[in-house]
Amino acid sequence: MPAPSGPLAIGTTSLFLTDSSRSAPLNASPRRQRTMAIQLWYPASPHVHGALARYIANPALAAALLAQDYYGLDSQLLRTWPHVTTHSYVNAQPLAGRHPTVTLSPGLGVARANYTSLAEELASYGYIVIGIDLPLQGFTILPDGAISTADDDSANSSDDAAVQRRQVSAWAADISFVLDRLQQEKVSVRAAAVARGIDWSRVGAFGHSSGGLISIEACGHDERLRACADLDGGPLDPDGHPIADFVSAGLKKPSLFLMEHPVYSDADLARRHRTRASYERQDPAFTAMMNDLEHRAEGPFYFAHVTGTGHFSFSDGPFMMPTTITRFGGRIIDAGRGWRVITTTLRAFFDEYLSTTRGSSLVRLTKTFPELVFDRAKLQ
Repeated sequence: MPAPSGPLAIGTTSLFLTDSSRSAPLNASPRRQRTMAIQLWYPASPHVHGALARYIANPALAAALLAQDYYGLDSQLLRTWPHVTTHSYVNAQPLAGRHPTVTLSPGLGVARANYTSLAEELASYGYIVIGIDLPLQGFTILPDGAISTADDDSANSSDDAAVQRRQVSAWAADISFVLDRLQQEKVSVRAAAVARGIDWSRVGAFGHSSGGLISIEACGHDERLRACADLDGGPLDPDGHPIADFVSAGLKKPSLFLMEHPVYSDADLARRHRTRASYERQDPAFTAMMNDLEHRAEGPFYFAHVTGTGHFSFSDGPFMMPTTITRFGGRIIDAGRGWRVITTTLRAFFDEYLSTTRGSSLVRLTKTFPELVFDRAKLQ
């Protein structure tokens, strides 16, 4: 696990929230309440003390990951996770003052823990990060000990784009529910102490894969969210149909799409029956969609990629589950370098749009990180 580069100590605390006003997904088996596991990472008092959080703190979750052959990872690797210490102190006293805040939504079927390094990096620079295991979207353990994964809802494997749009919309509403409860301090005592430090004029959202789509969708509906980022979440299905409503509704807030871009040799491409030209050429439906989003965007719009990254580069994958990065071949950027490019870009984006000053620091990052390529940038 990379050490956070910011100057602040980090605390973390966890809780569960249940939205009893809304039903659980109708296709879930067995039927469950709409319960979310929440983890807060936050800047802590400089006099922090106590235990450092484990990467996987719940033995039942560790056992479930093993039993379900999580992403085909080696069982010996998975067995190390409960013994890995993070850089966050459990239930540490929050740092005084008001802080910018972002929600973090995992990818479909991905455990919240697999984004710890991103959350800790932001927290070390003064951000409160609200990690949310959305109902039947990630991989978590519920208060009663039941395992909850994306596989438990058949809608998650649907080929119907309309069904996928409804899923994204429902999960976006879950983000608003969590923000409601934190703003009202209807949470645990420890979580309420952290919530009192949220600067509600500086709140954003980001996520990975489907979590990125959910974050962009939530930004369009929740006025508290001022900016949003999507880490490698594609808004179209393989047939070119939109799987999130924001594709047709447009973007109203500053938005960043940061995407993967593995580097394949000619031999790699030949094994995939691809030519260099066909690999570099974007799908026409995707290009048309991005052109339209950029044209209609009501706020700043960025679409960029990081050369040498794979889908799980936007997580702890390069450090904790490296085979998820390398299994598809190609040249992949050094783990530490890729993490630095991604986290610095993400932080620069939120620094830009969750602050009282405006600049152009985001695009200027390409001078420091040539791997970062802005395919589109609409500044306003």
